[in-house]
Amino acid sequence: MTALAAQGGSTPELSSMAAPEPRRSLSLLLFIVLSMLVAMSIDQKETPEVGSFAYLLLVVPSLLLPLTEPLAVARALLGRARPILIFGIVAGGWHLMRGDLRAVQQLVLIVLVLGWLSTDRARLATNDLVRLYLALVVIGAFIWLQSDFNIWGLLPGFTVEDAALSWRVSFFPNIANTAVLSLALVLLLTRTWELAKRHTGVLLLATYFLLFSFVRTASIGLALYAFMRWWLGRKPRSARASFWMALGLGVGINLLIASSVFIVNYLQQFELISRLFLRSESDLTPEEIYAQLYRPWLWMQHLELFWTSPSMMGLGFFEFVDVQIEELNVGTTPAGNEAQLTRLLATYGLPGALYSYFFIARLREAARLGDHWGVACFPTFVLLMMQWGSIFHPSDANGALFTLIAIHGNSAFLPLIRRPLLPAQAQA
Repeated sequence: MTALAAQGGSTPELSSMAAPEPRRSLSLLLFIVLSMLVAMSIDQKETPEVGSFAYLLLVVPSLLLPLTEPLAVARALLGRARPILIFGIVAGGWHLMRGDLRAVQQLVLIVLVLGWLSTDRARLATNDLVRLYLALVVIGAFIWLQSDFNIWGLLPGFTVEDAALSWRVSFFPNIANTAVLSLALVLLLTRTWELAKRHTGVLLLATYFLLFSFVRTASIGLALYAFMRWWLGRKPRSARASFWMALGLGVGINLLIASSVFIVNYLQQFELISRLFLRSESDLTPEEIYAQLYRPWLWMQHLELFWTSPSMMGLGFFEFVDVQIEELNVGTTPAGNEAQLTRLLATYGLPGALYSYFFIARLREAARLGDHWGVACFPTFVLLMMQWGSIFHPSDANGALFTLIAIHGNSAFLPLIRRPLLPAQAQA
């Protein structure tokens, strides 16, 4: 954690010092709170069925709340989020002509929510998120003490379902939600030393749940962020260097994961590696490790579906288990939505590349403005996109938090931290 709040690495010049302090978006805060509370009611193995009460509680707010600010959303889609609008028009028009209404409906929700998150009004207060996190921990503790709904313990050694996993902790019934939300909070509270000191207890609590959940993607994401903060804080970096370093690290870590089977095979004898990457199993064959890692296999499946789709325009709406090229292993039913970027290619084809382009453009803008914190978060954002893509469903609050970081960087969260640009940082 020593590099997480390195000097001079947190803030862009967001506006003149005389500009009025922006306000948080109450509609966005309501969306985050509702989504988190619904997630607290969904257990580890459950996925809300379409049309169910939980499904409606997730989807309806993500559809209606953006409509409370139609002009702001329209300006964003015609401005900084124009690639998303073009993506929606081209892909939506194609699949509408093919009669795939489910694909069009999903795309409308994606475009609407991304347009909403791209508005200048899309801001949250750090203090609100701290209070929400503490409230969720308390709710999770109450559920854990009063029922068996949450199989994970709040302390290592208390998981009730599987003794081999008893060291993992979670206050959400779904351990991934605990890890990802805790990662988001650690990133937010290490924007500056002042924030970290002001919220030391909450920062330590979030770090505890992040590390002891043993969700490997979250742990790797924290390491990527820490490295970027250290690298950016060593000496002044140009906008170009910051941009390419963040983009290269985000892409590179996923390429490393894709080729890591033989590395993990060699290191599986070490207990920490076995816990982090192989769910405490050892003496596995390379084929079994490939099945455990799962994501590299999924990426190849998505890319194959993209290449073989009509005119490379994607398959539209599909259930992954019905279209997968090959089975991962006997008895496994993969969801297929864990990799957002390749899933969009398989679903919407070439226009789906505009989704990736949009976020790369936002990284370039963060680098140009000298927003070191926003730049440092980008590799973690890409990792989550490729490893836990399901959180980027338009109705998911965790995905919304990381999307806000990727789109706006520091300026999405109050209080704003203002600092003049270094001359080298203004050169794109």
